[in-house]
Amino acid sequence: MPERNISQVAYMPYAPIKESFQIGNYDVWPFYLQSGKRVKNQDVIKHLTRFFNRYVERKFDRINGEYCDKPLEDAVIISPTNYELGLNKLSEIQIEEIKTICHIISFCAMNECAFVSSSADAFILHLYKFQPGSDGVMLGNTLFANLDMVKLMKPYYIDPSLLKFDKTDLCDVLGKALLFRDRKPVQRIFRALEIFYHTATHSEMMTDEHRLLSLLMCFEVLLNFNGKESFANKIERMIENYQPNSEKRAVKRKNDKEEDLTYSKTGWWAYDLYNLRTDIVHGKDINWKFQKYGNIWTRIQFGGILLRKLIKEILSQESLWPPDDADAIIADAIIEVDRLDIKLENMVAEFNETYMSENEASG
Repeated sequence: MPERNISQVAYMPYAPIKESFQIGNYDVWPFYLQSGKRVKNQDVIKHLTRFFNRYVERKFDRINGEYCDKPLEDAVIISPTNYELGLNKLSEIQIEEIKTICHIISFCAMNECAFVSSSADAFILHLYKFQPGSDGVMLGNTLFANLDMVKLMKPYYIDPSLLKFDKTDLCDVLGKALLFRDRKPVQRIFRALEIFYHTATHSEMMTDEHRLLSLLMCFEVLLNFNGKESFANKIERMIENYQPNSEKRAVKRKNDKEEDLTYSKTGWWAYDLYNLRTDIVHGKDINWKFQKYGNIWTRIQFGGILLRKLIKEILSQESLWPPDDADAIIADAIIEVDRLDIKLENMVAEFNETYMSENEASG
């Protein structure tokens, strides 16, 4: 494909987003619904419409009583404000910021908007180079001479019906924080969001052990700790505004002597997460049925809630949180620091109850 008149588009083919909104200096909008207003060149609209129609999912047609491939409802575009599809190319900085916007949307959808445990898979981001009027298409490193030769099937593990997305205060502030991404703490936040995005996936390419190591990496990047006690201590300091029901444990030191340590339930969650990471990297088998805090998805769900709290604390230290319109913040018991331990207890109890019910049913 010749480089002349090449344009780029960044899009999410599976995202459950029906209305347009702005995050920082970027617009997020559904292509089919708004291309007529946002795209001036009709050749660009025709080309992208043909291309997005190549995305299909397998569904059952009740009228005909058979399975068939149906095009997806829409493709969600992320573009710089005033960016003209078909005329402009994205700079490297814009591409990196678009990826960050995708991570922000995914994180907020899972940890502020969802009512059930969910994954980042619905927010897969693709970058596509195209030439208006051309019939060719390049996907990855493969060039197809004819667009009709291409069919892109929605992966079976992506279920956006479990997700909804509303632009939240955190989403808005993180978008504005892109203007301050040179600050080290803000860089750490965006890196943690990126890693969480790749942690919370149902793809079979990731094992539960990979997910746990990646989950711990989110906190390590964000907090820059060194070892399990450093991890737990940093958590305790950042949520020290409350008086939790602390737990005391006798732990072994390297010299095999025991020493009492006291942390909140959330602090011990962090401590035990690091211990499990150590078991994995040293080759020990992990039996998730017997883990104290449930399976990996219970941990990812609570990990997202805790990350959300820590990110807000760091944004506050950087004078970026709360947002300008503090009255717009909706009270949310989950993010109150004195509810973290209670939330953790309830999540583990819910997992154990579900697991026991499933075992009784199968037995």
